[in-house]
Amino acid sequence: MVEKIIRLERINNNQRIIGDKVARVMITGSTGLLGRAVVKQLKQTDEHLLIATGFSRAETGIYKLDLTDEEAISEFIGVHQPDVIIHCAAERRPDISEQSPEAALALNLGATGALAKAAKQQGTWLIYISTDYVFDGTEPSYSEADKPNPVNFYGESKLQGEQALLATASDFAVLRLPILYGEVEKIEESAVLVLLNQLLDSTPQNVDNWAVRSPTSTQDIALAIEQMIGLHLKGEDLNGIYHFSAKQTMSKYQMLLVLAELFELNSEHLTPISSPMDTAKRPHDCTLSCQRLTELGIASQIAFKEGVKESLVSSQNALSLIGLTLK
Repeated sequence: MVEKIIRLERINNNQRIIGDKVARVMITGSTGLLGRAVVKQLKQTDEHLLIATGFSRAETGIYKLDLTDEEAISEFIGVHQPDVIIHCAAERRPDISEQSPEAALALNLGATGALAKAAKQQGTWLIYISTDYVFDGTEPSYSEADKPNPVNFYGESKLQGEQALLATASDFAVLRLPILYGEVEKIEESAVLVLLNQLLDSTPQNVDNWAVRSPTSTQDIALAIEQMIGLHLKGEDLNGIYHFSAKQTMSKYQMLLVLAELFELNSEHLTPISSPMDTAKRPHDCTLSCQRLTELGIASQIAFKEGVKESLVSSQNALSLIGLTLK
């Protein structure tokens, strides 16, 4: 009893406690676009003990964990005993997934299955980050109950990850998300912010004005994840599939017009094209209905123009690498 009291006195009084212990939250892919935002959000209140993991970019304060090594995953979770795992790590690039399907499956399916197995053995709750690309884009907006039908290998690999997770334990959760933007180290990290390269290249270019997306702030998503964790730790039964998305829908061309306005850059060299342009097939409109989280009081709070501006202001080092600044 004395040992337990001493341990609890050493933690911040605001840290969330389950019974007689602090809630431990493990984040995979914590060096990536979404993972960094989740770590930053959860650190703001000191309500949890964070177990941040990464691999190729692991640095001080981040555990290096190879998610393709099932034995390493099992050992890591057994040692650290997280109460919650947020599985952000993934191969998220459709074109790369199409070119290297084995590598995409290793992360999106293999790692997810291994994490789910180890989490179940430990009694850990797991949220798996998935994608709106599990749908074919022909009948938006998609509810959590709608049948998936991915049109590219990226979507298929993420769907297989969902299925492996929920087959392992029905009380786990899947969180499907659309295209993301947020604070970046390099603009290539975000499929939204990388569009700045097309503004800076003044040669005539065709731009996709066909595919409809819902660009969503990682800050917005991180807050939603924090709220989900909070509800779970209070005993709320969160399981199965959930959708989270910003409300505004846009094409790449429309996103570029907003970026051009923010930086006061010319966009006349860009020509909108109303037909598919990408190497890997993309769905036309995967707009998500977010009813299940909305019913829990969790909904997007950040509009695109304000959110992307805030992301860019906080990404000055990345902007300087391409010769831009934003105040």
